[in-house]
Amino acid sequence: MCRAARFCCLTSFSKNAQHPVAVANYDLLIFTQSWPPTSCYEWEEKSPKHECNLPPNEEWSIHGIWPTQNHTMGPFFCNQSLHFDLAALEPLRAKLEVKWIDVHKGGKPHEFWKHEWEKHGTCAIDIEEVSNEKKYFQKGLDLIEKYDMKEVLAQAGLALNQSYDLQDYLAAVKKVLGTNAYVECVRNHKKNESYVSELRICFDKKFQLIDCNGIPEFPSNCKRSDKIIYPASPPELIVPPTVKQV
Repeated sequence: MCRAARFCCLTSFSKNAQHPVAVANYDLLIFTQSWPPTSCYEWEEKSPKHECNLPPNEEWSIHGIWPTQNHTMGPFFCNQSLHFDLAALEPLRAKLEVKWIDVHKGGKPHEFWKHEWEKHGTCAIDIEEVSNEKKYFQKGLDLIEKYDMKEVLAQAGLALNQSYDLQDYLAAVKKVLGTNAYVECVRNHKKNESYVSELRICFDKKFQLIDCNGIPEFPSNCKRSDKIIYPASPPELIVPPTVKQV
């Protein structure tokens, strides 16, 4: 028994390798979609030099598919033998550059994809639908087409540039998808505002929707007393005034 470790590893034969690779122990799969205006705010807040790459048409973006043990974070980086191969994604690249973006302008998009595959994708290769790199990213594209949070929130009546209670976001997903999601917020402490950052929905290993009550902090990290803004563009930063030298 792996009592001391965060996750146990089993030995399995990958269809992509000639030698055994480790397969992680996990309970659910979290499909995370990010809201780029909030991701941009968070990125620009870290440095005045940071700029953002935003998708057209106010689209939500895929963050990743994350195999997860109940009430933990992880497992992570499960199979170092499964290296990222950008060429394998060439048939999907045009769609990935629209639906699975790196908001950090100036970087190479494939660096984000590489990170998601190596940190998360390698931990779920025991599932046929995501058993290799191309299948993992194709599954992400399939999921956002079916469960796009832009459409989910719109169907429930949540509009851009409006503020809502946490329960409104949770109820929106419950109404449209029938399961309990997780809401991630970013807080602007200077303005005492909260912005919706991510929405996470959960699946079992057959990719059937389930409640996300296995996620730590479920149902949200958001401050319960805050109204949560759904910003159409990156919230403005408060720039400290320049101190003149005398």
